[in-house]
Amino acid sequence: MTSTTAAGQRGFRHELLLHHSTQELVESVVPMVREGVAAQEPTLLLVRPDTAEAVLHQLGPSPYLAVQPALAQPGRPALHVRAAPQMLASYARVIHQEPVIPSSQWPEWRRLEAVLNLALSHHDTWALCAYDRRTLTDEMVADLHATHPLIAQDGGHQRSDRYQHPVDFLKQHRNCPADPVERTAPAVELVDPSPAMARATVAGFARHHRLPAGEIDNLVFAAHEAVANALMHGRPPTLLRLWGQPERVTVTVTDTGPGPSDPLVGLLPPDPLNGPGPGPCLGLWLSHQLVDVAHRHHRDGYTIRLAATHPVDRTDY
Repeated sequence: MTSTTAAGQRGFRHELLLHHSTQELVESVVPMVREGVAAQEPTLLLVRPDTAEAVLHQLGPSPYLAVQPALAQPGRPALHVRAAPQMLASYARVIHQEPVIPSSQWPEWRRLEAVLNLALSHHDTWALCAYDRRTLTDEMVADLHATHPLIAQDGGHQRSDRYQHPVDFLKQHRNCPADPVERTAPAVELVDPSPAMARATVAGFARHHRLPAGEIDNLVFAAHEAVANALMHGRPPTLLRLWGQPERVTVTVTDTGPGPSDPLVGLLPPDPLNGPGPGPCLGLWLSHQLVDVAHRHHRDGYTIRLAATHPVDRTDY
């Protein structure tokens, strides 16, 4: 597929670019940007300063080209999903130089890449996700090929023969591995706590570990929702566990039920046509906006892990 053909398609075009250096990235990006500017298509570069300087050195400024800094940290996937439609509404082409994703955050990040194909399907935007291949494992590369319908390669744009429908991909990747802290004894463990007891316990524990007030409120809300869902939709017993680390508090809620069946849980807002009232999915979706969330289905039931930290620079596009 040529660059022109890719640009001529309508709908959301989600493309992967793997590069090994800034020079290689610039050589791949410049033709796409030049073509967009020539066609008077609003184009956004979300890139690091050295990349922006190199691209602008070749192309110069244009009223059809905007440059913003790339994400410094991965951030929370649900926030990206919520923010992306508003951003894409203003641009026909977006090039994003992706941050380095720690392996601990990769399970939720690959869910993000899959869900974007659904959340942005009605947008007429060509989005190029540029990853530094040197920071990725072979498993990560396989996940990216499975979540991007287009692949930028050798100056062209090809359809990925490894792409999977997002729902199919997410069904295969529903579970995040246990955090290493979960292999240690929890500081607190409660059996069948009420939501009120969960709120009070998490709040006191988080204050003891000196989390900022806003993060405490977020974690308390998410823990309340997790316990309420376990009591209403899961099977007893319900276990609430807490761990404290420097600048981080981790909470897990486990019950012996099957857990949420929706592979998209937490990343997309619930469909109001699916039933009246807020329901458990709304609380989970809100929790994903507020804290770091991971899901795990296992032979003993289902565990949701919640974590709050001292804030870092988490600009979410």
